[in-house]
Amino acid sequence: MYYGDRPSLSGTEPDLSKSVWTLTGGAKPETVSLSPTETCDVLIIGGGYNGVTAGLYCAEQGVKVILVEANEIGSGASGRNAGQVNPGQFISPNEIKKALGPDYGPRFLKDLGSAPDLVRDLIKTHQIECFADERPIVRCATTDSKMRELEAQARDWQALGADVRMVYGDELQRMNGSTRYKAALMDHRGFTIQPLAYLRGLARAAVAKGLRIACGARVTALDEVGNRWLATVGASKITAGKIILSTNAYSDSLLPGFKEEFMPLGAFTIATRDPIPDEWRRKILPGYIAMWDTHKIPLWFRYDPQNRLQVGSIGFLPWQADRDIWVRRAIKFVFPDAPEFEWGYRWSGIVGHTTNQLPHLVEPRPGIFATIGCNGRGIAPNAYFGKLLGRLALGEAVETPLPILRSSPYPNRRIAMEAYDIGTRVYRNTLLLR
Repeated sequence: MYYGDRPSLSGTEPDLSKSVWTLTGGAKPETVSLSPTETCDVLIIGGGYNGVTAGLYCAEQGVKVILVEANEIGSGASGRNAGQVNPGQFISPNEIKKALGPDYGPRFLKDLGSAPDLVRDLIKTHQIECFADERPIVRCATTDSKMRELEAQARDWQALGADVRMVYGDELQRMNGSTRYKAALMDHRGFTIQPLAYLRGLARAAVAKGLRIACGARVTALDEVGNRWLATVGASKITAGKIILSTNAYSDSLLPGFKEEFMPLGAFTIATRDPIPDEWRRKILPGYIAMWDTHKIPLWFRYDPQNRLQVGSIGFLPWQADRDIWVRRAIKFVFPDAPEFEWGYRWSGIVGHTTNQLPHLVEPRPGIFATIGCNGRGIAPNAYFGKLLGRLALGEAVETPLPILRSSPYPNRRIAMEAYDIGTRVYRNTLLLR
């Protein structure tokens, strides 16, 4: 998938067609060509979940809104992820309260804990065909200490009224078909979707409401002109009252200092060429759940709508041989009796990682709003944050779940990127050799 420089540093990725999601992604939204000069109330930069949701909200309010995307809708992480609609974040509710304090902490937990319901509402309201599956997502403990961590998280969420519980032993094995894990946290708030189909359906709904989408339209300059912004997009100039910057981990140097807010991490998935045989379909994830585990470099598993098995992890696999060796090891690690499958689809994306493992809400320049770093849990949060950014851009009074900050650099970002890149490779390979 990757050639030359590591994509965590270069940002290069394989074409979206390498993803299995393109097979059932549905129709692309209608797009427009920009005139030499354009004006709008809100300009959105980036065509992922965040930007499209913001565009839908702004269009529903009847304002003039344009979304520009350098490639195509869903070409970034929104069209490349595992399709797990998870509530909250990776860290526990107590850790979130400590990080955000008594004002923001409870609000964040309430709003982001219920964010999957926003995705459900969008799917239902706009009749988006995205193979939504309400079976819960499970996170499997790899050690006794991780089991205790999950048990503590379960108690914390239950105290907040969340529909979560622990599963153990035979019950867990009936769900995932593996004897590798002793326990798991099962979260009924979460569910799975076909992520690209969801985004394209959302974009089509936004266009129907009045959003204008321009693809292949990279912003190369942003200049403040009075109390408005002037964006240079190829041969076009767009004057906008407010800007929503929805580029997240794919941010470039458009705004100096903005991309230094987070560390980009790779995430990849490999899928079987064909649906797996029924015999093994009944043995691997027999409960048809989506699962991921608590390894430092986690593994995740799920099926696509045609019963192709997907296996993924964090990091980058730059060579064909490396990829195939890794996926065989991963399958044997979790399902030791599984046969050799033929793998036909390989894709990856970039995740924005922040220092406190929480999203950041920022206004890097007056009138430019953004959220950064969902830390691998982007589908549900960006349904929430996309609407939130739309409301902020329209000047609505909003109680935010995070303080609005100026951008601040990720400490020792370059060194951290290098270290994480090396660490993921070493850890992943030594883990799967055991």
